[in-house]
Formats: sequence, structure tokens, C-alpha cells
Amino acid sequence: MEGLWVVGAYLVGSLSFGQVAGRLRGINLAERDTPGASGTFRQLGAAWGVGVGLADGLKGVLVAYLSQWAPPQAMPWMAVALVAGHNWPLFFAFRGGGGIAPTLGFFGFLYPAIVGVGLGLGLGVAGLYWQLYWKTHRTSWYPIPVGAVVGYVYALLAFWPTGLGFWAFLGVSGVVALRGLGLARGR
Repeated sequence: MEGLWVVGAYLVGSLSFGQVAGRLRGINLAERDTPGASGTFRQLGAAWGVGVGLADGLKGVLVAYLSQWAPPQAMPWMAVALVAGHNWPLFFAFRGGGGIAPTLGFFGFLYPAIVGVGLGLGLGVAGLYWQLYWKTHRTSWYPIPVGAVVGYVYALLAFWPTGLGFWAFLGVSGVVALRGLGLARGR
């Protein structure tokens, strides 16, 4: 029974709204950039990027909501499957986004205080990095992943006392890191 919940989470994660947005605009976004919120923002503009980010976040909220009816031990696996589906979507030749928006949606629904602080720290670091370094060194790391690393590290520490929440976030962090390493290598 747990396996059905996990497969369902993966299939929801595989709905790549960046790919859908690109097709609506007549392009294959995965050929130009990552088809998540930030790649959509870079290729199609702010309105499309924000829309994709919200849609990707909402699929995380949906899976988190559904996880309340699954057996408790399925929740960490559902979180990992959701983000794995987003990063390597079955419906779009396994070429997906980086996993940040569905992570925020999933954990923001279940643990809003932890995610709020982590998001604030991550955005603050990304903003400082952009202002103080990236504006003049654009060949370096993009600001959002730099901020995300800080937010994820904070969240891992904050999730420790939550039990299953910690294991879910640790698994999702591994999936996001694996995708980030693949993107850094051009895959």
C-alpha cells in the first residue's frame, strides 16, 4: 500500500509546469535551460517564472496534504518521490527542474515555521551574494542555489527533532543535491 502512495507522489512530481509553459510558448524549455521556476524565469520572463514556481510549489502542497492519509512511514518516501519526479519527470524524458519549489510546497505545508525561517535565510543570502559578488562575477554560481544551500542546511538542523520530517528532508536534500551536481556537470 505504501508503494502506491510513493508512485503517486512521483507521478505528481513528474508534472513539469516549466515544460508545459515552454510548450505554450512554442519552445522545448529543457533544450535551453532547466524547466523549473528559475529556468522558466530566465527564458520566458518573470510572470512565467513566478507562475511555474507557484504551480510547482502547489504540487508539493498536494502531495503533503495527501501524505496525511498515507501510512506515517510513507511520508519521507513520498517527499523524496515528489522531488525526484520533479527533477527527472517521467512525462518529459526525465529532464526536469532543480527541486526547490516542490520542496518548499511540501515542507511549507507540513512545517511552515521551519520553512519560513529557512526561506528567509536562503533568500537573504542569495540577495547578499547577488549584490556583493555575482553582479560582477557572472561566471560563478547562480545566487539561488547558493541561498538554497544555506536554507537547506538550516532546515536540516531545525528538522532534527521532528523525527520523520528530518528523514524526509534529508532524503529530499540528497535528491536536490544530486540534481544540482548533475546540472553543474552539464547533465
